[in-house]
Amino acid sequence: MLKRLVTLVAAIGGFFLPMMLAADPARAEKRVALIVGNSSYQTVPQLANPSRDASAVAKMFRDAGFDTVDVMLNVGNLDFKRAIRKFETTADQADIAVVYYAGHGLEISGVNYLIPVDARLASDRDAEDEAIPLERLVSSADGAKRLRLIVLDACRDNPFVRVMRRERKMATRAVVAGLGKVEPTSTDTLIAYAAKAGSTADDGDGLHSPFTTAVLKNLTVPGLDVRLAFGRVRDEVLRVTASRQEPFVYGSLGGGNIALVPAPAVVREAPATDVKADYELVQQIGSKRAWEVFLGTHPTGFYADLARAQIEALSNQPNVNLAALPQPPTQSRDTPTRESLEWDRVKDATDPTALQRFIRRFPDSPLTVNAQQRIDVLKKAAQEREQQAREAREAARKAAEQAQRQAEQIRAEQAAARKREDDERRARAAEAEQKARAAEAERKAAEAKQRAEQAERDRAAAEAAAQRAAAERQAKAAEAEQKAKTADAERKANEEKRKAELEAAAAKAASEKQAREADEARKKAELAAAKEVACKAEQTKLEQITAKGSEGSGIDDLKAFARELTCDRLGGSVVATLNTFAAEAAKRAAAQPNSPELVHSAQTELVRLGCFNGKPDGKLTAPTSAALGRYLSIGGLPSDNVSVTTKLVAELGRHTSRVCPIECRSGETLKGETCVADEKPKAPATASRKNEDEENARSRRKQTSRQPDREEPRRARPAPEAPRIRQQAVARPSIVSGGGGSSSGRAQAIIGVGF
Repeated sequence: MLKRLVTLVAAIGGFFLPMMLAADPARAEKRVALIVGNSSYQTVPQLANPSRDASAVAKMFRDAGFDTVDVMLNVGNLDFKRAIRKFETTADQADIAVVYYAGHGLEISGVNYLIPVDARLASDRDAEDEAIPLERLVSSADGAKRLRLIVLDACRDNPFVRVMRRERKMATRAVVAGLGKVEPTSTDTLIAYAAKAGSTADDGDGLHSPFTTAVLKNLTVPGLDVRLAFGRVRDEVLRVTASRQEPFVYGSLGGGNIALVPAPAVVREAPATDVKADYELVQQIGSKRAWEVFLGTHPTGFYADLARAQIEALSNQPNVNLAALPQPPTQSRDTPTRESLEWDRVKDATDPTALQRFIRRFPDSPLTVNAQQRIDVLKKAAQEREQQAREAREAARKAAEQAQRQAEQIRAEQAAARKREDDERRARAAEAEQKARAAEAERKAAEAKQRAEQAERDRAAAEAAAQRAAAERQAKAAEAEQKAKTADAERKANEEKRKAELEAAAAKAASEKQAREADEARKKAELAAAKEVACKAEQTKLEQITAKGSEGSGIDDLKAFARELTCDRLGGSVVATLNTFAAEAAKRAAAQPNSPELVHSAQTELVRLGCFNGKPDGKLTAPTSAALGRYLSIGGLPSDNVSVTTKLVAELGRHTSRVCPIECRSGETLKGETCVADEKPKAPATASRKNEDEENARSRRKQTSRQPDREEPRRARPAPEAPRIRQQAVARPSIVSGGGGSSSGRAQAIIGVGF
């Protein structure tokens, strides 16, 4: 009951957060999407709809409240890969990840490819370099926790199929327009095709393709399960295309409803018992603001009508207090008491001091109960305001730290992306150079072949001319000459052939060398990226250990982390943090009760205050405990179970002079801060001189045995002031005044029990 009352009072004071507003379910999950639409192909006729389809789908996801929607239109090979890599990072922190692609796609030897706008597919061998494997696009969403959805409007009649050469002799399947069947390897993954595997889809004559038109209508219906949504898409596409095109979904999901857009939250009415309890609490307060808060929480029903009636009644009364408590019966208006007058003055106060003053003045009054209730309510409200302020400051601090970490992560990702771009650029340049060298080798081989053919033609012409010009009598000579020319031509042809083969071999060796160098560069880049990822992970772990602090297992965790550290640049930070943690632990240990440091400080202070005569050694021995007990007894404090704490040491340090009194021996009297021997009665005049000398000798021997360590030389005993001089010589020095000096310059402080 008290908790509900405090909540209502806080609401009236302006610190109320409406409890009836349920959290928006769409905000409970992070949803991201990557949209790609390729229309402007460079080597085949352009497509009309993919760019428009992609823009419309992106708007659909934005309107549905997706946190991130990345749109890529008419992307080439490199930009396509960069977009996929960026989306992998985005999907790692999401609950639902959606990828939509519209454009050309094809299947080669059982592998599905998506085609960038700058692809040049002269043969089926070019697909691995010029196109994007579908598997890479699917795996980019693997980081999502709840649902991974891939939507592909890429089953069109593909013109690349008609112009591509079939160069792979070992291929088991031919090049097929459209995409082949695929089964997702990760759980909770769906891959939706615009048309069943092996068939093609219509691009459509309207603003969008038939498949995308159906997706725009059904996919983001609030609360509609994604499987039912694609069922509706299938039915609509079959109807529009007269059953020529049938969309198909591969993969499976678990039980339960999974919708891209959650159903709107249903506001449930509070139980009647809670409404009644709130009404009774507000009735005790009785202010207009309290009734307005009640109506904001329970706007309908029987009690809401009663609350409106209360507000109407209070509106006609002036000066209605916003935080009034139930009023007790008052005295007659004709004879108001001093108590009631004082209560009328402070009953609406917001300062607890005035109410406490009322309770002290009238402790036996029944109104003190109301005053105490008012104080409790005000204290509760103040505590809640303070707690809310602390939570707000903590949330702001965490948000700043999170923003800093995200900025550092983005900078690291940008640096890694720039490095990958440079590596890919160098690889493409090496590949282009390799192709150019191969083409040059082919050209030279063709030229050598042409020269050989020309030589053959020249040889035939020479032979014919020789036959026509020679006479029959020169037939043998002409035949010999012909053979010589033929041999020479063959020799030249063989030389040209060998030269072409050598040039081709050199070109091949250069190409292989370039390929090896490119592979080594790629491996070095991957190793550097892996090291950077490891350093970032270890940096995050070090920040977590540092945030935890040195208390508890903090030092052990940091030492274990230091043993497992692999990132060289973090070594200095780890050593500095270890030193900081060790210093904090030592400081906490020194502040513990009865620690050697506190005991040493207490002993030093007790010596200064005249309560301890030992040497400070930091050990809580019996003499030290006795000195503490003596000090506490003098102060009127309990001296049992003495514990040395920082508070006790501070208390000792506040004294500026001696606290424990000087205790004199028997036969001595304390005068000021000095023990003086009592004067003895004078001997009778009839005593002999010999008795007097014997008495003085005994007194001197006794004094010498009691003060063996006196550093001051005994003065001659003048008459008649000898007794007083001796008393001053044996008096104990004071700690405050510094005492007598010694030959070494140190003060002689003889303090404590027993001296």
